[in-house]
Amino acid sequence: MKEMKIDAVFAQGSSSSDPVMYYLLNGINVTATYIKKRGEKAYIIHNPMEREEAAKTGLRLISMNRYDMRSIYNKQKDRLKASAMLWKTALDSLKVKGNVAFYGSAALGYGFNFLKYLIRLDKKIEIAYEPDKNIIMKARETKDLDEVSSIKKAGQRVAQAFDATIRQVQAMKVINGTIIREKGKKLRIGDLKNIMRTELYERGLVNSAGLIIAQGRDAGIPHNSGQNQEPVKLGRTIVFDIYPQFIGGGYYFDFTRTVCFGYAVPKYKEIYQQVKDAQDFVYSRLKVATKTRNVEIALCKFFEKHGHPTFFTNPKTEIGYCHSLGHGVGLNIHENPGFSLFKNNKDILAPGMVFTVEPGLYYPDKGFGVRLEDIVYIDKKGRLVELTKCPRNLVVEI
Repeated sequence: MKEMKIDAVFAQGSSSSDPVMYYLLNGINVTATYIKKRGEKAYIIHNPMEREEAAKTGLRLISMNRYDMRSIYNKQKDRLKASAMLWKTALDSLKVKGNVAFYGSAALGYGFNFLKYLIRLDKKIEIAYEPDKNIIMKARETKDLDEVSSIKKAGQRVAQAFDATIRQVQAMKVINGTIIREKGKKLRIGDLKNIMRTELYERGLVNSAGLIIAQGRDAGIPHNSGQNQEPVKLGRTIVFDIYPQFIGGGYYFDFTRTVCFGYAVPKYKEIYQQVKDAQDFVYSRLKVATKTRNVEIALCKFFEKHGHPTFFTNPKTEIGYCHSLGHGVGLNIHENPGFSLFKNNKDILAPGMVFTVEPGLYYPDKGFGVRLEDIVYIDKKGRLVELTKCPRNLVVEI
C-alpha cells in the first residue's frame, strides 16, 4: 500500500462469488465490507446474522448494528444515495481518509454513481487510480505455500478425473471407427463432458468456468468448447481442456491433454511432438527475473522455425500458434503473470508465481488441433516445480 500510495482499501461483496473477497476474507464464506487502513489490521463490517462466520476470518469485526441503517435509509428515497451515506458514516467512524482503493462486483453504472456520490459527500477521500495492476492483483500475483498446496491438490484430482474418464472410454466397444457406449448408442462429445463433470464432482471439483472437449476441426479453434452431438471417432485429435475449481469457491487448476483414441496418423504425431518439444523448450527458459514477453517471443520463433505462423510475425493469424503461452492461475482461472507480446507487458518471473505453460498448434481447415497445458510454480529458491502429474501421450489404446 505504501509503494502504491494507497491509504486504505474498501472492498464489498461475497467470498462465494467474488475472488477478491475470498482472498481478503481468508476463504470464509461470508458477505461483508472489508476496510483496511495502511499499517493497520483490517476490519470487516458484517450482518449480525453472520457474526460467527465473520469471526472465522480472524479480522476485526464491526456489526452493521453499530450504524443507524434504518434511519439513514428512511431519510433517503434514493437507495443508492442512502447507501453512499451509510458508507460515509462507516468510513468516518474508522477515520478513513486519503487515497482509497475500491473493489466490488456491482454493476458498472451503479458502482460509478455510488462512488461519484460518495466522494461528493466525503471530501476527505479520493478514488485511487490504478491503471495497470491494482493492489489486489499485485498481492495475488505470487502465492504462499498454502495456496500452492491448494492448487496442487486440485491438480491431482483433475488428473485422476481425466484418467478415470479415459479408462471408461477404453472399456467401450468400437464399430466402424465410432466408439459405442451402452445399449449400442454412439458415444458423443456431450457424453464425454458428462462423464468428466461427474468424475470432477466426485472429487470435490466443479467446472464453474466451463469445459472444453473438442474433436477434429473444433480442436483446431483454441476455445471451441466442442459440439455435444458429435460422435467420438477413432484417430481424431480431441482436446480436453479442464479448468475446474473447488466446490464452494476457491482455487482453480488448468490442464489440457490432446488424445487420439485408437491411433494417430503420422501428421498428428509430428505436430504433437512439436508441441511437446515446445513445452520442454519453454521450461528451459523459465528463470527468475526473465521477462514473460521474452519467453513468448522465443516460443514464437521456435514454432516459426518449424513453419508455423505465430502472432510475432502475423498478429492476425488464426492458425498455427495463435494464442499466448500461458497465464497465472489462482482464485481466478486467468491471473497474472501474463505472457502477451504487447510492449507494455512488463511482467517478470518471480518466486511464488504459479502459471500455465500451454503451447498449441491449430489447423481447423485441416481438421485438427493440438494443445498441451501444465501448471508450474517457481519456488522461493527460484526452482521450477511442475504441479501437473499426468503423462503426455497422444494415442490412447481402445
